[in-house]
Amino acid sequence: MIPFIELPAFIQGLIGLCIVLLLFATVINIILEINHRHFRYVYGLAIIAAVLYGMFQCICDICSYMKTNYSFLNHIEDCFGQMPIGLLVFLMLVITVVEIFIFNQNRKWERENITPSSIKEAIDNLPVGICCYEPNGQVMMKNNMMENICLKYTGEALLNAISFRNALYSNHNHTEKEVVIILNDDKVFSISDNKFSDEEPMLRVMMATDITEQYKNTQKLKTQQELVVKLNKELSDYGKQIVSSITAREVLNAKVKLHDELGANLLAIKRYILSGGTTKERIAIENILYKNLQYLKNETVVKEKDEYVVILDTAAKLDMKIKVIGELTETQPQRHVIVTGIHECLTNTIRHAGGNELTVMLEEDANMLIAKFTNNGKVPENEIKERGGLALLRALVEECGGTMQIQSKPKFELILKLPKEETKYVM
Repeated sequence: MIPFIELPAFIQGLIGLCIVLLLFATVINIILEINHRHFRYVYGLAIIAAVLYGMFQCICDICSYMKTNYSFLNHIEDCFGQMPIGLLVFLMLVITVVEIFIFNQNRKWERENITPSSIKEAIDNLPVGICCYEPNGQVMMKNNMMENICLKYTGEALLNAISFRNALYSNHNHTEKEVVIILNDDKVFSISDNKFSDEEPMLRVMMATDITEQYKNTQKLKTQQELVVKLNKELSDYGKQIVSSITAREVLNAKVKLHDELGANLLAIKRYILSGGTTKERIAIENILYKNLQYLKNETVVKEKDEYVVILDTAAKLDMKIKVIGELTETQPQRHVIVTGIHECLTNTIRHAGGNELTVMLEEDANMLIAKFTNNGKVPENEIKERGGLALLRALVEECGGTMQIQSKPKFELILKLPKEETKYVM
């Protein structure tokens, strides 16, 4: 078999390169053993490293035709040069197998035991940013998330925690221990700063929590709240306009009625004077005149509201659709109660369900009028509690002898059942 010294220079250099790589692998394994503090293979690896270094030195001397001043070393180089290439390759394969085995053992030990590197890896994988530092700002521990936040916010690495903290708290509204920041990539973080330990060293810890989704939801809720406030104001304005319009119409009707009655009264007085009426006719005329004077004095008007038309006009102005299936009764107070239900369900559809269409199904049986209200908005998340308008609506329904039922699942439905006959009820 060909000895090493007779191999071409290229092959000799390639073998030298492989020995250098094996030497590096040995050094890495030695470092891992020392970091793990178990020293099981350190001495064996040290021997392998010495052998590999000697082999590499021999190859360098052989390739450069150099001789040392020590005959013992020259003898070793001659022996190495006469080593069969097969034996050398076998020796290198054995060392490679040993290196791979020891490296795998170290990796297995790392997976089964807690090491400083595993702690650092775990901290880097946390969903929050962490930075522990001393009172003078010296960073004792940080993870990748906090480092990235500092880099994106200040443009600098996180080297001094006090400088980073001052930059955070100087540019934003904040509490004593918390600040909210928005980065250039639209990520939002809540950063808190608290005392970590009262013992020496007195460390502090900054923690950054990603609240991007919560922040977006909050902004969305604020926008919706502003819209609701605007809609409420418009509804209030429409209500005021409705009251003014109804009042003006009622005053006009009262004036017309009073004008007609005054004309009739004047004719009655004329007939009384010309015909020389009785005392009973005179008293009747006096009562009528007294009643007219009371009208003029108190400006009493009769309330006759067409609420249904008003609520339809209001819905149209708000781009809301009211779909009525069936015929709305003219009987009072049933009509007033149903229209009040339409108003309440329309308001809740806008404010809570986020819909744009209210459906009113009007039915009747032998004794009852039935009104069912549904909308195309989102389904209530929880059972609906009767407050405000719904509580007042129930009071109206029960006062005229009816019942009210609210259903939340599988969709919202309000059901009113009212007696058909006219009820004595003051609106």
